[in-house]
Amino acid sequence: METQDIYEGVELNANPFRTIQIHPTRKCNLACLHCYSSSSPQFKEMLDINALQNFLSYAYDQGFNNISISGGEPFLYKDLEALLKFSKALGYQNTMASNGMLLGSERNQDLLAYIDLIAISVDGEKKLHDYIRGQVGAYEKMLEGIEILKTHQKAFGLIHTVTPKSWESLLWLGEFAFEHGAKLLQIHPLEMYGRAIDTLSDLQLDDTLPQQTFILANYLISKYIDKMVVQVDLLHRDYIAAFPQVVHTFERTCAQSSKLADTFDTIIIEENGRIMPIAYGFNTAYSIGNVHHFENNMFETFMQNKSAKIKKLYDRTLSKILQNPNIDIVNWNEMLIHESQLEALILS
Repeated sequence: METQDIYEGVELNANPFRTIQIHPTRKCNLACLHCYSSSSPQFKEMLDINALQNFLSYAYDQGFNNISISGGEPFLYKDLEALLKFSKALGYQNTMASNGMLLGSERNQDLLAYIDLIAISVDGEKKLHDYIRGQVGAYEKMLEGIEILKTHQKAFGLIHTVTPKSWESLLWLGEFAFEHGAKLLQIHPLEMYGRAIDTLSDLQLDDTLPQQTFILANYLISKYIDKMVVQVDLLHRDYIAAFPQVVHTFERTCAQSSKLADTFDTIIIEENGRIMPIAYGFNTAYSIGNVHHFENNMFETFMQNKSAKIKKLYDRTLSKILQNPNIDIVNWNEMLIHESQLEALILS
């Protein structure tokens, strides 16, 4: 699943989302071929709930108002109930990304009461979905999960990672999402990170995939306008040139406050407790800290010591996009992560 905020554009409240994306564990009941975090049943490490709760209290006071729980499979986190109840009591919106296969248990259905929106990952029609998930029957279990959500009248969305094998199914996916009552469809192009490097290396990602995805996704946006939110994690360079503040958050007026929550829409908590800005996979040299040992001036210290360097990274990434006429469709986060990792290689 992708690290972009999967709930952007879905109005759960009137305030702009400032999201903490939490990966409480990389333990999962599946080992999906495209998993960016290489999650699997073998992983055991889980975030300490007390440390996580202490940090969430601090972050809420600092302006964050939405948590997005991912993984791994969130329903395998042993302290999920405590996390959801605590964050909801603080005032957070609780959102989650799941493969939808574990919703049959009474415990997991009870937890839906504390989740505002849940997004289920779908990789295409049955044969392709089971192939990507690495498990025969995964598609049917996912469908059962969706039916459970509908029975509980729980708002849900769908997430799809576009591969060269699936882009032709995007029209089917839009119809599938709408017919099942999804509030959101997020479309994200495959990125060669995590397990995908080893398992999907035979899928050649040519330059036409982003264009094909962008065209079909925007058709779906028009088709389902006022019926279902369709979000595509791609932007046209002309749009970025006209409205750089959409991606370059330092260009926003609110960023002048030098407050972390006014500058970064999303921060990430990894399963080891490390806190990162922007997206999973970002250069760890820009770590904000760790939930297991943080101080109450953590955000201020980070902004003082590292925000200027990250701004230069944003400037450089934006410049490369605008100065290269061969780049027309942009996955901003992917390019920003790549630029941060390239910087790490240069410095080493």
